[in-house]
Amino acid sequence: MGPSKAAALCLAALLLCGGVVAVAAEAAQAGDNPEAGSGEAAAAAEGGSPDPAKQRPPFIVLRHQDSWVLEGAAIAFLLAFLVNMLIGRRRNERLALAWTAELVAPDGVLDRNFALLGPGDTAAGEVLLKDSMHSFKLWASGRRFCQGMLATLQLVRRQDLLAYTVMALRGQKDVLELEVRMNEGALPPLVLALGQTAILRNMALDSDDIKTFCKRVEVTRDRIPNWPDKLAVWAEHSSIFYDVMGPQLLDLVFSKEAFQPLRPYFRYLHITSEAPEGHKQVIRQSFVLPPAGERTVLPRLLTLACLLIDLMGSYRLSPEQQKRATDARAKRDAEARAGEQDEMRKRAEERRLAKLQEEQERLRKLPPEQREKELAKRQKLQQRRRMNRAGKNM
Repeated sequence: MGPSKAAALCLAALLLCGGVVAVAAEAAQAGDNPEAGSGEAAAAAEGGSPDPAKQRPPFIVLRHQDSWVLEGAAIAFLLAFLVNMLIGRRRNERLALAWTAELVAPDGVLDRNFALLGPGDTAAGEVLLKDSMHSFKLWASGRRFCQGMLATLQLVRRQDLLAYTVMALRGQKDVLELEVRMNEGALPPLVLALGQTAILRNMALDSDDIKTFCKRVEVTRDRIPNWPDKLAVWAEHSSIFYDVMGPQLLDLVFSKEAFQPLRPYFRYLHITSEAPEGHKQVIRQSFVLPPAGERTVLPRLLTLACLLIDLMGSYRLSPEQQKRATDARAKRDAEARAGEQDEMRKRAEERRLAKLQEEQERLRKLPPEQREKELAKRQKLQQRRRMNRAGKNM
């Protein structure tokens, strides 16, 4: 729309509003002046004809507003929504900066284990990237066996009043997710997940790798006597879980005594070489951000992520485990190809039926004589094809 059209529309809108206001004012004056009405009635009684312009009804009638409760409530909600958006956004930014300062603290876990904190192509000292009002990312790189680690702060959506209310009712909290992207070939073919039972049950339904390769593993007390209660395990094979869960991991996090202070915060650990999206070979870890007073929780969980990089980068499957993994992936690929072929056959059958229906509709619209000719021609063609097939089979 050009400037002249916009100006014309604005002028027309102003004139229309002026006309409405003028008519409304005249109607209000007519209602407030009873003498004018009595004069018109007297003129009509005397036999005179009233003025047609005065008999014309008003263009718009303004009625008295009895209550403004709904309008006031709507305005109050909008104001509350805007104020909450500003306050919630600033609070999330303060929380993200505070946690980032703790993550990249000098001589901290990440500072000791990674050569570079931040994307490396931004201003000096800028390590935190804002993905949205409630999501912030930190990239760490420069370590063996991996391309780097992506730390994502998934904070509560405090800027959204409705979402914040729903999350508060559900008890959702701020979460830190760590995703280590392993080098190609550094992680052997395996899938392993452990965490809270409800979370793993949902992951088993949503993650194709867990759903395809994993099964529930019941941790036996003779193998790991101090395994924490209510910590579920899904693994491609139980032997892989027992190989990975060595003394270092048990002493750091996964023994009953070590896991007890971490239980309110630990959500899940997911190690996979078959990630359905993005980078294929990843180690994912998710946990609830602890309160400010819990200074020992975050370093231990970060140490767990760094320890897993070294353990999984140097871990190798036994020949039997390698054969099972190869067979499982070959079976998965065969099923995928069979599914694609079935889908192709289904689409081809749908196209054939649609074409046949279209041809029948075309024949139905033809005149009777032409329809008979078409049918006879089609019968001859089918008979010739049958004869050709019979000749090839002889």
